[in-house]
Amino acid sequence: MASFKYYEDSGKWQAIVRKKGYPTQYKMHLTKFDAEKWATLIESEMIRSVFRDDKEASETTLSDALTRYEEVAKKNKGYSMEKVRIEVWKRGKLAKRAISTLRSKDFDEYRDQRRTDGISDATIRNDLAVIAAIFKHFDYGVSNPTAKTVKTLALAAKRSRRLSALEQKYLMAQLDNTQCSDPKRANKWIPLVTRFAIETAARISEIIGKDRIIDKDEVVISTATPGLIWENVNIEKCIVKFIDTKNGENRFAPLSPAAIECLEQARKLNPVLRGQVFPTTNSAIKQAWQRAKKRAQDQYKVDGGMDPDFLVDFRFHDNRHEAASRWSRDFDIKQLKMVTGHKDIRSLMRYVNPDEDDVALIATKMAEVHKLNTIAA
Repeated sequence: MASFKYYEDSGKWQAIVRKKGYPTQYKMHLTKFDAEKWATLIESEMIRSVFRDDKEASETTLSDALTRYEEVAKKNKGYSMEKVRIEVWKRGKLAKRAISTLRSKDFDEYRDQRRTDGISDATIRNDLAVIAAIFKHFDYGVSNPTAKTVKTLALAAKRSRRLSALEQKYLMAQLDNTQCSDPKRANKWIPLVTRFAIETAARISEIIGKDRIIDKDEVVISTATPGLIWENVNIEKCIVKFIDTKNGENRFAPLSPAAIECLEQARKLNPVLRGQVFPTTNSAIKQAWQRAKKRAQDQYKVDGGMDPDFLVDFRFHDNRHEAASRWSRDFDIKQLKMVTGHKDIRSLMRYVNPDEDDVALIATKMAEVHKLNTIAA
Protein backbone atom coordinates (compact mmCIF):
# COMPACT_ATOMS: atom_id res chain seq x y z
CA MET A 1 0.00 0.00 0.00
CA ALA A 2 1.09 3.58 -0.66
CA SER A 3 1.01 6.44 1.81
CA PHE A 4 1.88 10.11 1.45
CA LYS A 5 3.35 12.69 3.79
CA TYR A 6 3.43 16.46 3.32
CA TYR A 7 6.40 18.50 4.60
CA GLU A 8 5.43 22.11 5.29
CA ASP A 9 9.00 23.38 5.55
CA SER A 10 9.85 22.31 1.98
CA GLY A 11 6.37 22.18 0.49
CA LYS A 12 7.07 18.70 -0.91
CA TRP A 13 5.23 15.40 -0.77
CA GLN A 14 6.87 12.14 0.18
CA ALA A 15 5.49 8.96 -1.36
CA ILE A 16 5.99 5.75 0.60
CA VAL A 17 5.30 2.34 -0.96
CA ARG A 18 5.25 -0.79 1.20
CA LYS A 19 4.68 -4.30 -0.13
CA LYS A 20 5.59 -7.66 1.33
CA GLY A 21 8.69 -9.12 -0.26
CA TYR A 22 10.05 -5.75 -1.42
CA PRO A 23 12.14 -3.08 0.31
CA THR A 24 10.11 0.00 1.27
CA GLN A 25 10.39 2.71 -1.37
CA TYR A 26 10.55 6.44 -0.61
CA LYS A 27 10.66 9.42 -2.93
CA MET A 28 10.08 13.18 -2.60
CA HIS A 29 7.89 15.02 -5.12
CA LEU A 30 6.89 18.63 -5.75
CA THR A 31 3.15 17.83 -5.88
CA LYS A 32 0.87 15.18 -4.46
CA PHE A 33 -0.23 14.33 -7.99
CA ASP A 34 3.37 13.44 -8.92
CA ALA A 35 3.74 11.45 -5.70
CA GLU A 36 0.58 9.43 -6.41
CA LYS A 37 1.62 8.87 -10.01
CA TRP A 38 5.02 7.54 -8.95
CA ALA A 39 3.53 5.33 -6.22
CA THR A 40 1.04 3.83 -8.66
CA LEU A 41 3.86 2.96 -11.06
CA ILE A 42 5.96 1.34 -8.34
CA GLU A 43 3.01 -0.68 -7.01
CA SER A 44 2.18 -1.84 -10.54
CA GLU A 45 5.76 -3.01 -11.11
CA MET A 46 5.76 -4.89 -7.79
CA ILE A 47 2.46 -6.61 -8.59
CA ARG A 48 3.80 -7.66 -12.02
CA SER A 49 7.12 -8.78 -10.45
CA VAL A 50 9.13 -6.47 -12.70
CA PHE A 51 10.14 -3.96 -10.04
CA ARG A 52 13.87 -3.31 -9.63
CA ASP A 53 15.21 -1.28 -6.73
CA ASP A 54 17.38 1.53 -8.12
CA LYS A 55 18.47 2.92 -4.77
CA GLU A 56 22.08 1.86 -5.31
CA ALA A 57 22.02 3.34 -8.81
CA SER A 58 20.72 6.61 -7.38
CA GLU A 59 23.57 6.77 -4.90
CA THR A 60 26.35 5.68 -7.31
CA THR A 61 27.96 8.09 -9.75
CA LEU A 62 29.29 6.94 -13.10
CA SER A 63 32.79 7.68 -11.82
CA ASP A 64 32.21 5.43 -8.78
CA ALA A 65 30.89 2.65 -10.99
CA LEU A 66 33.89 2.95 -13.31
CA THR A 67 36.27 2.67 -10.36
CA ARG A 68 34.48 -0.48 -9.22
CA TYR A 69 34.51 -1.95 -12.72
CA GLU A 70 38.23 -1.27 -13.11
CA GLU A 71 38.99 -4.03 -10.61
CA VAL A 72 37.21 -6.46 -12.95
CA ALA A 73 38.81 -4.98 -16.07
CA LYS A 74 42.33 -5.60 -14.74
CA LYS A 75 41.82 -9.28 -15.55
CA ASN A 76 40.95 -8.56 -19.19
CA LYS A 77 43.45 -9.04 -22.02
CA GLY A 78 42.88 -5.53 -23.35
CA TYR A 79 43.08 -3.78 -19.99
CA SER A 80 45.74 -1.29 -21.07
CA MET A 81 43.38 0.25 -23.64
CA GLU A 82 40.35 -0.17 -21.39
CA LYS A 83 42.08 1.78 -18.63
CA VAL A 84 42.63 4.70 -21.00
CA ARG A 85 38.92 4.74 -21.85
CA ILE A 86 37.94 4.47 -18.19
CA GLU A 87 40.06 7.54 -17.36
CA VAL A 88 38.53 9.50 -20.25
CA TRP A 89 35.01 8.71 -19.03
CA LYS A 90 35.97 9.76 -15.50
CA ARG A 91 37.02 13.16 -16.82
CA GLY A 92 33.85 13.55 -18.91
CA LYS A 93 30.72 15.56 -18.10
CA LEU A 94 28.72 12.44 -17.20
CA ALA A 95 31.17 11.28 -14.52
CA LYS A 96 29.38 12.95 -11.58
CA ARG A 97 25.91 11.90 -12.67
CA ALA A 98 24.13 9.14 -10.74
CA ILE A 99 23.88 6.14 -13.02
CA SER A 100 20.12 6.00 -12.40
CA THR A 101 19.83 9.34 -14.23
CA LEU A 102 21.76 8.28 -17.35
CA ARG A 103 19.60 8.00 -20.46
CA SER A 104 20.03 6.99 -24.08
CA LYS A 105 19.97 10.65 -25.13
CA ASP A 106 23.11 11.28 -23.04
CA PHE A 107 25.02 8.72 -25.08
CA ASP A 108 23.39 9.84 -28.33
CA GLU A 109 24.88 13.27 -27.63
CA TYR A 110 28.24 11.66 -26.88
CA ARG A 111 28.08 9.74 -30.18
CA ASP A 112 27.20 12.87 -32.14
CA GLN A 113 30.04 14.87 -30.61
CA ARG A 114 32.58 12.13 -31.29
CA ARG A 115 31.42 11.89 -34.88
CA THR A 116 31.80 15.66 -35.20
CA ASP A 117 35.37 15.24 -33.96
CA GLY A 118 36.01 12.78 -36.78
CA ILE A 119 36.00 9.64 -34.63
CA SER A 120 34.90 6.42 -36.33
CA ASP A 121 31.83 4.45 -35.23
CA ALA A 122 34.10 1.50 -34.42
CA THR A 123 36.01 3.58 -31.86
CA ILE A 124 32.80 5.01 -30.42
CA ARG A 125 31.49 1.46 -30.06
CA ASN A 126 34.59 0.51 -28.06
CA ASP A 127 34.16 3.60 -25.87
CA LEU A 128 30.54 2.69 -25.08
CA ALA A 129 31.51 -0.94 -24.44
CA VAL A 130 33.18 0.21 -21.21
CA ILE A 131 29.89 1.69 -19.96
CA ALA A 132 27.94 -1.37 -21.05
CA ALA A 133 30.40 -3.58 -19.14
CA ILE A 134 29.45 -1.84 -15.89
CA PHE A 135 25.83 -2.92 -16.25
CA LYS A 136 26.87 -6.40 -17.37
CA HIS A 137 29.01 -7.09 -14.31
CA PHE A 138 26.97 -5.30 -11.63
CA ASP A 139 23.23 -5.24 -10.99
CA TYR A 140 22.35 -1.65 -10.17
CA GLY A 141 18.67 -2.19 -10.78
CA VAL A 142 18.64 -0.14 -13.99
CA SER A 143 19.11 -1.13 -17.62
CA ASN A 144 22.14 -0.38 -19.77
CA PRO A 145 21.55 3.16 -21.15
CA THR A 146 23.98 2.71 -24.06
CA ALA A 147 22.09 -0.18 -25.73
CA LYS A 148 19.99 1.92 -28.11
CA THR A 149 22.92 4.16 -29.04
CA VAL A 150 25.14 1.19 -29.92
CA LYS A 151 22.50 -0.07 -32.36
CA THR A 152 22.85 3.17 -34.36
CA LEU A 153 26.57 2.68 -34.92
CA ALA A 154 27.87 1.19 -38.15
CA LEU A 155 29.66 -2.12 -37.84
CA ALA A 156 33.42 -1.97 -38.26
CA ALA A 157 34.35 -2.48 -41.89
CA LYS A 158 36.10 -5.75 -42.63
CA ARG A 159 39.74 -5.08 -43.43
CA SER A 160 40.71 -6.41 -46.84
CA ARG A 161 44.27 -5.07 -47.10
CA ARG A 162 46.54 -7.57 -48.84
CA LEU A 163 50.26 -7.36 -49.54
CA SER A 164 51.05 -7.32 -53.25
CA ALA A 165 54.09 -9.19 -54.57
CA LEU A 166 55.81 -5.88 -55.37
CA GLU A 167 55.07 -4.44 -51.94
CA GLN A 168 56.44 -7.57 -50.28
CA LYS A 169 59.61 -7.37 -52.39
CA TYR A 170 60.37 -3.81 -51.31
CA LEU A 171 59.25 -4.28 -47.71
CA MET A 172 61.29 -7.43 -47.09
CA ALA A 173 64.36 -5.82 -48.70
CA GLN A 174 64.20 -2.98 -46.18
CA LEU A 175 63.41 -5.26 -43.26
CA ASP A 176 66.57 -7.23 -44.12
CA ASN A 177 68.49 -3.97 -44.51
CA THR A 178 67.79 -2.57 -41.04
CA GLN A 179 69.53 0.79 -40.75
CA CYS A 180 70.79 2.19 -37.46
CA SER A 181 73.49 4.67 -36.50
CA ASP A 182 74.84 2.05 -34.12
CA PRO A 183 74.91 -1.39 -35.86
CA LYS A 184 74.88 -3.11 -32.47
CA ARG A 185 71.47 -1.58 -31.77
CA ALA A 186 69.91 -2.61 -35.09
CA ASN A 187 66.87 -4.86 -34.66
CA LYS A 188 68.04 -8.06 -36.31
CA TRP A 189 64.80 -9.85 -35.39
CA ILE A 190 62.34 -7.79 -37.42
CA PRO A 191 62.74 -9.66 -40.75
CA LEU A 192 62.42 -13.07 -39.06
CA VAL A 193 59.42 -11.99 -36.98
CA THR A 194 57.66 -10.63 -40.07
CA ARG A 195 58.28 -13.76 -42.15
CA PHE A 196 57.23 -15.95 -39.24
CA ALA A 197 53.99 -13.94 -38.88
CA ILE A 198 53.16 -14.35 -42.57
CA GLU A 199 53.84 -18.09 -42.43
CA THR A 200 51.99 -18.86 -39.20
CA ALA A 201 49.20 -16.23 -39.03
CA ALA A 202 50.29 -15.70 -35.42
CA ARG A 203 49.58 -12.46 -33.59
CA ILE A 204 52.53 -10.29 -32.64
CA SER A 205 51.72 -10.88 -28.96
CA GLU A 206 51.95 -14.65 -29.56
CA ILE A 207 55.34 -14.31 -31.26
CA ILE A 208 56.99 -11.57 -29.20
CA GLY A 209 54.77 -11.30 -26.14
CA LYS A 210 53.53 -8.10 -24.54
CA ASP A 211 55.51 -5.25 -23.02
CA ARG A 212 55.09 -4.22 -19.39
CA ILE A 213 52.93 -1.10 -19.23
CA ILE A 214 53.05 1.37 -16.34
CA ASP A 215 50.80 4.43 -16.03
CA LYS A 216 51.83 7.95 -14.98
CA ASP A 217 51.41 7.00 -11.31
CA GLU A 218 53.82 4.06 -11.80
CA VAL A 219 50.98 1.58 -11.42
CA VAL A 220 51.44 -1.59 -13.48
CA ILE A 221 48.63 -1.73 -16.04
CA SER A 222 49.77 -4.96 -17.65
CA THR A 223 52.69 -7.29 -17.02
CA ALA A 224 55.16 -8.43 -19.66
CA THR A 225 54.68 -11.79 -21.37
CA PRO A 226 57.44 -13.67 -23.24
CA GLY A 227 55.58 -14.78 -26.37
CA LEU A 228 56.98 -17.85 -28.12
CA ILE A 229 59.70 -19.64 -26.14
CA TRP A 230 62.02 -22.44 -27.25
CA GLU A 231 60.52 -24.81 -24.69
CA ASN A 232 57.29 -24.68 -26.74
CA VAL A 233 58.91 -25.34 -30.13
CA ASN A 234 58.95 -28.87 -31.56
CA ILE A 235 60.95 -28.87 -34.79
CA GLU A 236 60.58 -32.64 -35.27
CA LYS A 237 56.77 -32.48 -35.27
CA CYS A 238 56.76 -29.08 -37.02
CA ILE A 239 54.53 -27.47 -34.40
CA VAL A 240 54.72 -24.69 -31.82
CA LYS A 241 52.60 -24.03 -28.76
CA PHE A 242 51.36 -20.50 -28.16
CA ILE A 243 50.62 -19.78 -24.50
CA ASP A 244 47.76 -17.64 -23.14
CA THR A 245 46.57 -16.35 -26.50
CA LYS A 246 44.04 -13.55 -27.07
CA ASN A 247 41.08 -15.79 -26.18
CA GLY A 248 42.84 -16.88 -23.00
CA GLU A 249 43.73 -20.39 -24.14
CA ASN A 250 46.87 -22.20 -25.24
CA ARG A 251 46.98 -23.54 -28.79
CA PHE A 252 49.18 -25.61 -31.07
CA ALA A 253 50.01 -24.28 -34.53
CA PRO A 254 51.60 -26.04 -37.53
CA LEU A 255 54.90 -24.87 -39.01
CA SER A 256 55.52 -24.55 -42.72
CA PRO A 257 59.03 -25.18 -44.11
CA ALA A 258 59.51 -21.39 -44.37
CA ALA A 259 58.46 -20.94 -40.72
CA ILE A 260 60.94 -23.63 -39.66
CA GLU A 261 63.64 -21.82 -41.63
CA CYS A 262 62.85 -18.68 -39.59
CA LEU A 263 63.35 -20.68 -36.40
CA GLU A 264 66.63 -22.12 -37.68
CA GLN A 265 67.91 -18.63 -38.41
CA ALA A 266 66.76 -17.45 -34.99
CA ARG A 267 68.72 -20.31 -33.44
CA LYS A 268 71.87 -19.21 -35.27
CA LEU A 269 71.45 -15.66 -34.01
CA ASN A 270 70.84 -16.84 -30.45
CA PRO A 271 72.23 -20.37 -29.85
CA VAL A 272 70.94 -20.47 -26.26
CA LEU A 273 67.80 -22.57 -26.79
CA ARG A 274 65.96 -21.27 -23.75
CA GLY A 275 63.52 -18.45 -23.27
CA GLN A 276 62.28 -16.21 -26.05
CA VAL A 277 62.72 -17.45 -29.60
CA PHE A 278 62.85 -13.84 -30.81
CA PRO A 279 64.36 -11.88 -27.89
CA THR A 280 63.04 -8.41 -28.63
CA THR A 281 60.07 -6.34 -27.50
CA ASN A 282 56.69 -5.60 -28.97
CA SER A 283 57.37 -1.86 -29.11
CA ALA A 284 60.80 -2.36 -30.70
CA ILE A 285 59.29 -4.48 -33.47
CA LYS A 286 56.58 -1.89 -34.15
CA GLN A 287 59.13 0.93 -34.37
CA ALA A 288 61.43 -1.05 -36.65
CA TRP A 289 58.43 -2.02 -38.79
CA GLN A 290 57.36 1.61 -39.31
CA ARG A 291 60.90 2.71 -40.20
CA ALA A 292 61.38 -0.16 -42.67
CA LYS A 293 58.02 0.51 -44.29
CA LYS A 294 58.93 4.19 -44.76
CA ARG A 295 62.26 3.24 -46.34
CA ALA A 296 60.50 0.80 -48.67
CA GLN A 297 58.09 3.53 -49.80
CA ASP A 298 60.98 5.96 -50.37
CA GLN A 299 62.94 3.40 -52.38
CA TYR A 300 59.86 2.60 -54.45
CA LYS A 301 59.54 6.28 -55.40
CA VAL A 302 63.28 6.52 -56.20
CA ASP A 303 62.84 3.56 -58.56
CA GLY A 304 60.07 5.40 -60.38
CA GLY A 305 57.05 3.88 -58.63
CA MET A 306 53.85 5.86 -59.22
CA ASP A 307 51.24 4.12 -57.03
CA PRO A 308 50.24 6.61 -54.24
CA ASP A 309 48.80 3.73 -52.16
CA PHE A 310 52.02 1.70 -52.16
CA LEU A 311 52.31 0.13 -48.66
CA VAL A 312 49.89 2.75 -47.32
CA ASP A 313 47.77 1.51 -44.43
CA PHE A 314 49.48 -1.87 -44.29
CA ARG A 315 49.85 -2.71 -40.61
CA PHE A 316 51.84 -5.46 -38.94
CA HIS A 317 48.61 -7.18 -37.92
CA ASP A 318 47.66 -7.37 -41.60
CA ASN A 319 50.31 -10.09 -41.90
CA ARG A 320 47.75 -12.27 -40.10
CA HIS A 321 45.18 -11.45 -42.79
CA GLU A 322 47.79 -12.19 -45.45
CA ALA A 323 48.65 -15.57 -43.95
CA ALA A 324 45.00 -16.62 -43.53
CA SER A 325 44.20 -15.60 -47.10
CA ARG A 326 47.19 -17.44 -48.57
CA TRP A 327 46.63 -20.67 -46.64
CA SER A 328 42.91 -20.62 -47.48
CA ARG A 329 43.90 -21.64 -51.01
CA ASP A 330 45.18 -24.99 -49.77
CA PHE A 331 43.20 -25.88 -46.65
CA ASP A 332 39.53 -26.20 -45.79
CA ILE A 333 37.98 -24.03 -43.07
CA LYS A 334 38.42 -26.65 -40.33
CA GLN A 335 42.13 -26.96 -41.07
CA LEU A 336 42.55 -23.22 -41.48
CA LYS A 337 41.13 -22.67 -37.99
CA MET A 338 43.99 -24.80 -36.65
CA VAL A 339 46.47 -22.52 -38.38
CA THR A 340 45.00 -19.20 -37.22
CA GLY A 341 43.55 -20.24 -33.87
CA HIS A 342 40.11 -18.78 -34.54
CA LYS A 343 37.26 -20.34 -32.59
CA ASP A 344 34.43 -19.70 -35.01
CA ILE A 345 34.14 -19.51 -38.78
CA ARG A 346 32.63 -16.02 -38.86
CA SER A 347 35.63 -14.52 -37.09
CA LEU A 348 38.01 -16.44 -39.33
CA MET A 349 36.32 -15.27 -42.51
CA ARG A 350 37.02 -11.65 -41.56
CA TYR A 351 40.68 -12.53 -42.06
CA VAL A 352 40.30 -14.32 -45.38
CA ASN A 353 40.45 -11.72 -48.16
CA PRO A 354 40.68 -13.30 -51.64
CA ASP A 355 42.63 -11.21 -54.13
CA GLU A 356 42.73 -11.33 -57.95
CA ASP A 357 45.16 -14.26 -57.99
CA ASP A 358 43.01 -16.28 -55.59
CA VAL A 359 39.94 -15.84 -57.79
CA ALA A 360 41.98 -16.68 -60.90
CA LEU A 361 43.12 -19.89 -59.20
CA ILE A 362 39.48 -20.90 -58.68
CA ALA A 363 38.81 -20.23 -62.36
CA THR A 364 41.72 -22.52 -63.26
CA LYS A 365 40.34 -25.29 -61.06
CA MET A 366 36.91 -24.81 -62.66
CA ALA A 367 38.48 -25.32 -66.08
CA GLU A 368 40.18 -28.51 -64.84
CA VAL A 369 36.89 -29.85 -63.47
CA HIS A 370 35.12 -29.00 -66.74
CA LYS A 371 37.82 -30.81 -68.73
CA LEU A 372 37.51 -33.93 -66.57
CA ASN A 373 33.71 -33.91 -66.88
CA THR A 374 33.96 -33.53 -70.64
CA ILE A 375 36.31 -36.50 -70.89
CA ALA A 376 34.06 -38.59 -68.66
CA ALA A 377 31.06 -37.77 -70.84
